[in-house]
Amino acid sequence: MSGVERVTMKDVAKVAHVSPRTVSNVVNDYEYVKEDTRKRVWDAINSMGYSLNLSARGLRQGNTGIIILAVPDLTMPYFADLSDAVIAAAQKRGLYVLVEPTASNRNREREALHGMRKNMADGIIYCPLELNRKEIELLDVGIPVTVLSEPFGDRHFDHVMIQNREASLTATEYLLSRGCRRIAAIGLYGGQRQGPSVERLAGYRDALKQAGIPIDERLEVRTDSWHRSDGVAAVRKLLDQSVEIDGVVAFTDQLAEGAMFALQMAGKKVPDDVAVIGFDNNDESQYLMPPLTTIDPGIDKIAAQAVDILHSRIYGDESEKEKGQIIKKAPFELIIRQSA
Repeated sequence: MSGVERVTMKDVAKVAHVSPRTVSNVVNDYEYVKEDTRKRVWDAINSMGYSLNLSARGLRQGNTGIIILAVPDLTMPYFADLSDAVIAAAQKRGLYVLVEPTASNRNREREALHGMRKNMADGIIYCPLELNRKEIELLDVGIPVTVLSEPFGDRHFDHVMIQNREASLTATEYLLSRGCRRIAAIGLYGGQRQGPSVERLAGYRDALKQAGIPIDERLEVRTDSWHRSDGVAAVRKLLDQSVEIDGVVAFTDQLAEGAMFALQMAGKKVPDDVAVIGFDNNDESQYLMPPLTTIDPGIDKIAAQAVDILHSRIYGDESEKEKGQIIKKAPFELIIRQSA
């Protein structure tokens, strides 16, 4: 079919070997459709470029079929991978995703909640870095919001969480089991008093305390961001100050990549002199030299849980819409490779 021809629901039905009514049921997320039929219809829609008439659909159902995903930084592999995973999970639900990069900026994080694009959406998946507990009322925007972070409190906002503290404890325990005793923690983010970097630092400290190793604050390095250059700067700071290290727990894979580069440029061998663990399990991590040991935080599960919760709030029956605060924790896994 040529790109100038208008693809209709009947065209999709013919390719998917179903009735036009079934196509309509799939795009409107009617629950009593077999999964293999649903997949066949979406495959046909995607291959043919069929476009839903969202305005008409919105008039019928009181919604648009659009959700917003607000993330800090699409140049960071974790948030790029998360966006892909959310889009894939949303597509299975017949939803469109508008991605809103906030640049880790408080004003842009607020804009994602209260800007004009919000008026186009049925709900928001929100991943803040700068918003704090005192600003929780900003989440009350008149449409469902699912937050990807530690809970802000007991207000009625749903959360899907990475097990930041538990995962960081696991990573640090692994380095301790390999004989490391001077382990640096790299990536406490700016001046944060809450959020993922604070939780990851807490897990690191938990492991040291359980092993009877005193906390040395010289080993805890704050960073301005979570990019490779920040990992390089953190390790150079430790080396310049003659702080002895034999292990690194980096709070992102990019920080770990930068740390490994700085160590190797200083003549240190990884892992013989300094073992390194990252956090994210991005695609690049397995192709480093040496390949990076890292925490896989369960991005696909995070995305699926967030979309499912938001979908139930938007399209569920009244009992689903009025259900109390939902908090989900995604499973994590330590991926062991040669860097540790």
